[in-house]
Amino acid sequence: MDKYTYCENIIKASSATFYKAFSALEDKKAKAVFAVYAFCRTVDDAIDVHDDIEKLNVLETGIKRVFKGDVPDDLMFQAIAETLEWFPNTIDPYLALIDGMRDDFNKRPIETEDDLDEYCYKAASTVGLMLIPILASEAYQADSQKLRDVAIELGKAMQITNILRDVKEDLIHQRVYFPKSVLDAQNVNLETLRTGIVTPEYKSMVEQYITLAEEKYAYFYDHAHLFDDDARVQTVMASKFYEGILQEIRKAAYNNLTKRHYVSKFRKWRLYKQALKEMKMKGLLT
Repeated sequence: MDKYTYCENIIKASSATFYKAFSALEDKKAKAVFAVYAFCRTVDDAIDVHDDIEKLNVLETGIKRVFKGDVPDDLMFQAIAETLEWFPNTIDPYLALIDGMRDDFNKRPIETEDDLDEYCYKAASTVGLMLIPILASEAYQADSQKLRDVAIELGKAMQITNILRDVKEDLIHQRVYFPKSVLDAQNVNLETLRTGIVTPEYKSMVEQYITLAEEKYAYFYDHAHLFDDDARVQTVMASKFYEGILQEIRKAAYNNLTKRHYVSKFRKWRLYKQALKEMKMKGLLT
C-alpha cells in the first residue's frame, strides 16, 4: 500500500469532517495533512483506545528517528518524513502531543484553568502547529510567530469543543477535564453530573466554556487571510463545522451529559453556504 493511501485511510475512517475539508486540497498539501493527521490519531489512540504507554514510547522513538534522518520502516513515518521535506517544521509540537497523551495515561488532574490551558495546548494546539507550515506556507515564512499564535488559539478552541462534546464518555471513563477550581467555584458536583442531571450551575459553566471557545474561533477567523489561497476555505470550513457542535449543545439546553452532539449533514451544508458568503464579504475568496 502507498504510504499516503495508508494515512488517508486513517483520516477517512476517523474524521469525516476533516477528511471532507482537507481532501479537497491540492495533492501535495492533502497528502501532507493526511500524514500529520495519521500521526496524531495514532498517538491519541495509543492511550485513548489501547491504554498502551509502550506503544506511545515507540511512537516517540519513531518520530525522533524521523527528525534525525533515520526513518523507520513504517508507512506513516515515511509519509511524515517526506511531508517534512516539503513543509519543514520542528519536532517540538510532535513531542508535546506525545507528552499530553502521557499526561492522560498518568491521569494527571486538571486542578486549575492554567492546567486546562496547558492540556488543550498539548492535545490540540500542537496539531495546529504541525499543520500551519502546510496550510499557511506563504505567511508562515514571513511571520511564523503570528501563525503560531493563530494555530494555538484554534487548537484550544477545538479541544474545548472536544471536551464539551465528550463529557458523557469521559465521565464513564473517570476522566474530568473541567478544572477542579472552576467546578468548586461554580458549585458543580461531579456525582450529580454522573446521574445525567443538568443543573443551572452546570449550564452556566458549560456556557462559560462555549463562550471561551467561540472567542478563540473568532480570533482564527480574524486571521484566516494568513492562510494560503488554496487552503483557506478548507481550514475555515473545518473550523465552522467543529464550532457548530457548540451551537448544538446550546440548542439542547446544555445537555451533553446524556447525549454526544454532532452537526448534521444538512446543518453542515448551511454552515458551508453561510461561511462562503462571509468570506466573500471579507474578500477572502480568490
